[in-house]
Amino acid sequence: MKLALALGGALLLVLVAFVGWRYHATVKGGERVYQEALDRIAPVLTALQAGETPPPEELARFARAGDTRKVLFESLREYGRLDLFPREHLTWEALAEADLVLWLWHPNELAAPPDEIELMKQVPAPDAEGSRELRYFVFRFRTKPPHWASEDGWMAGVAGPYPTSEAPRPYARGTFSRFEAYDSRTPEEHVRVTHEQVLGERSRPAGE
Repeated sequence: MKLALALGGALLLVLVAFVGWRYHATVKGGERVYQEALDRIAPVLTALQAGETPPPEELARFARAGDTRKVLFESLREYGRLDLFPREHLTWEALAEADLVLWLWHPNELAAPPDEIELMKQVPAPDAEGSRELRYFVFRFRTKPPHWASEDGWMAGVAGPYPTSEAPRPYARGTFSRFEAYDSRTPEEHVRVTHEQVLGERSRPAGE
């Protein structure tokens, strides 16, 4: 009995240690990626910190790039200068893309921004209480050699759900990718499986 208890306690400690390590790796990995993205917009941050207006060409360059668009948005908002964010990229489509790119960049996921990403369709969130005005954005993305995922071709990624009747912003609880082939499901199916897996909500049958 004592041996069994000792083994059980040891296994519990191992499990707790593993969970703690995974949590630490996830949080720290996200922080590293975010800091790298911030480092890329250093010219803008330097100007903001000095109380100056960043050069328009720098703002345009970082808003155009999917890997810096989200941190640019958040940095300008933090300094109360969101009015400087280029209007052509201040859309749900552009910010949803930026949200997914930063998620994919995490070392636990793609570990790099995708080389190509395309918006394929907007899909309403599956029927759930209070979600009828929420929408998902379905993308396909791919990487180039020597990245490990380059042989997988176009994969699906989902960003959302977003309250698109409100002002655009790059935040959503269900932004995710299962790294499945884009053509393996319809856009609606990609949304459904992501919605169920990430948010734990299942769409109700029509007419229910």
